[in-house]
Amino acid sequence: MKKAHFYLLPVAVLCLASCRPTTQQSTTDDTPVDTLPPTLIPDSTLWGHLGEGTGMSVLEFITDAGDTLEVYRTNQLTGQDGILSGDIRVASDHFAVTLQNDGASLLTAINVSQLTQHWTNDNGSLDIRPDGSITSQGQAYNGWSLWNGHILLSSEQQHEYARVTRIDTMDILSLGHDSLIIRDHLGQLIHLSRKKVH
Repeated sequence: MKKAHFYLLPVAVLCLASCRPTTQQSTTDDTPVDTLPPTLIPDSTLWGHLGEGTGMSVLEFITDAGDTLEVYRTNQLTGQDGILSGDIRVASDHFAVTLQNDGASLLTAINVSQLTQHWTNDNGSLDIRPDGSITSQGQAYNGWSLWNGHILLSSEQQHEYARVTRIDTMDILSLGHDSLIIRDHLGQLIHLSRKKVH
């Protein structure tokens, strides 16, 4: 019996860790609700829009706090290109940006205005809203946020003793005017198209 308990302990610890409740912090602007990811790594996302100085090699990024940053699209030392999800639109669209370790080069830039649309495929739909909420069919998601270049989709689940929030961490592989491709933690691709409103 002692052996059985020894092998079950790591499984129990993993189950408890994956079912850990998360906290949410409300915001008053268009920034999505911050959902604490299941990790201790802090979020480094900067929110803002692109300025008129944006070009082929540099993004002029103006944060929501009013700071202006000139960000190289390619790291000048390593040659690593930043990942751009969505179209480059100056001034009009809201962006979420993360930087490489040098603090001056782009790691990821996500066009949040393009992301927050009604997306659909044969298995269901996701209506991603600027306030951090989601209406979904086919999945029980009810919230989203961005964390270090990843999109987090959250859902409420009732367990035996408490209601907890489950968070699925996904990567945005492609974001266009009418298409979105994301990859889940199992490596499966989810292809979505923008729902046309008549």
